[in-house]
Amino acid sequence: MEKVYSILEVHENEDDLNYLIDINFSHPVFKGHFPEKSVLPGVMMCDIVRYLVSDKLRIKVQLVLAKNIKFLKMIVPSDDNTYNVKISIVEDQKKYNIRAIISQNDDAYFKLNAKYKTK
Repeated sequence: MEKVYSILEVHENEDDLNYLIDINFSHPVFKGHFPEKSVLPGVMMCDIVRYLVSDKLRIKVQLVLAKNIKFLKMIVPSDDNTYNVKISIVEDQKKYNIRAIISQNDDAYFKLNAKYKTK
C-alpha cells in the first residue's frame, strides 16, 4: 500500500524527537482533496503526528484533547517535499501530552498541543 509520507531520518534527544519526512503527492488522497491544487489535508497532519507518537511509544494512541491546533501554511507540492516534524512527549498518568510542529526550513506549517491516550 502506497504511503502518504515516508520517514527519511529520525533524531532523538532528551527533550524531543525530530523526523525528516517526505510527502508523496502522487498518493491517491490528493486526487480527491483539491484535485486542481493539491494540499496536504489538516487531518492528515494530525494523523502523521499520531502515527509517529504511536510508533515511538510502541502502542496505538488516540487523540483525547486538542488544546491548540494551528494550520499556519498549506503544505503543497514543490521542488522540496521534505518536512521536519518535531515532537515532544510527556507522559502524565497513562496519558501523553504532545507538542508537535511541522516545518520546512524556518517556516512553520502546523502546530499542535494535544493530549493522547492509549487506544
